[in-house]
Amino acid sequence: REAMAEALNSLDSVLGQTHKIIIDNKEVSTTNIHERYNPSNTQQLVGKVMMANNDIAEQAVQSAKTAFKKWRNKPVEDRAQVLEKLANLIERDRFLLSAIEVAEVGKTWHEADGDICEAIDFCRYYAQDMRRLGQAQRVGHAKGETSYYHYQPRGVSLVIAPWNFPLAILCGMTTASMVTGNTVVMKPAEQSSITASYLMQLLMEAGCPPGVVNFLPGLGEEVGEYLTSHKDIDLIAFTGSKQVGLNIVAKTGQIQPDQRY
Repeated sequence: REAMAEALNSLDSVLGQTHKIIIDNKEVSTTNIHERYNPSNTQQLVGKVMMANNDIAEQAVQSAKTAFKKWRNKPVEDRAQVLEKLANLIERDRFLLSAIEVAEVGKTWHEADGDICEAIDFCRYYAQDMRRLGQAQRVGHAKGETSYYHYQPRGVSLVIAPWNFPLAILCGMTTASMVTGNTVVMKPAEQSSITASYLMQLLMEAGCPPGVVNFLPGLGEEVGEYLTSHKDIDLIAFTGSKQVGLNIVAKTGQIQPDQRY
């Protein structure tokens, strides 16, 4: 409780900052800026978020597509270690991240802390389980034949997350995609893009190579619509409303020209 209160009292040092799009581990600026105010204190500016358009979304997809060529061949142990480093960094910043959630989306202390701790658990669980899945599995026992089953990454993963668990769900879907050898276009909810920005910073600090995860805040009605029907998006990890989910299912059921499937 003391650590949480201290983090809340020191929030002034990070409030009001501008959070940029990050593609290929480089900041990308835009003139479309979304201001986020504390929902329980509407005079408090939590921060400003630069919002992507479709041209910037295309850059993110191409960055992830290029990075996939190398990342898919990274040893499982290397990928797992990035997740474990990320878990340690989130744990280091546990109370700061909790305080940011309180300010940005109105989480209670308890709920914010639970969300941060769940993100840590996701990282460690997926790292551990990928070590198991990364081992070739013997299948069949036909005489004179030795067959093994190998899991292969699909390609570019589009991660679309909700605002109500702003770190845990976003982190879980992103790290699951990463550790399995896929690369990511990470589109958080508009209401929780500042929390997502901190996740991206920690991913880079953990050693996530350029292009493996691209941070793309933007409007779902614009970049979300563009990306869900993009020919170079190979899989989608989505958590959100039934209506949006069914729309994604309908759109992804339409094969685009030159799409790999």
